[in-house]
Amino acid sequence: MTSLYLLDTCAWLDVFIAPQKLRPEVRAIINQQSLFSIADITLLEVARKAQVGDLILDATIERWFEIALPPRRSRILPITTPIAIESSRLPEPFHKDPADRLIVATARIHGLTIITSDLKILDYPHVRSLASR
Repeated sequence: MTSLYLLDTCAWLDVFIAPQKLRPEVRAIINQQSLFSIADITLLEVARKAQVGDLILDATIERWFEIALPPRRSRILPITTPIAIESSRLPEPFHKDPADRLIVATARIHGLTIITSDLKILDYPHVRSLASR
């Protein structure tokens, strides 16, 4: 099973909370791909948003992760030494948000296209990206 796409935090949330916000082409990709990837920093971002009240889920965070990370359809990509180094050496200019830098570095190291609504990532010429909305 091969993943071609990395869902950033907003895209991953949209897939499970607001799929109607996704472009039809992106919904088709999600439905057709047998596997999608998530950078592990995305888990931290979602857990933190839920904990501080910036994200209201209809389940506990534990249950939501179970639902949003189907075992045979999702792959969590850990921060490895090459990804950490890549995130600090991304071609400039790119913004300084550490989570976005790790997501971009993860996509670059694994050769994945990021599905995102983040204009800073979409405008960054050094990573393949696809607009989610």
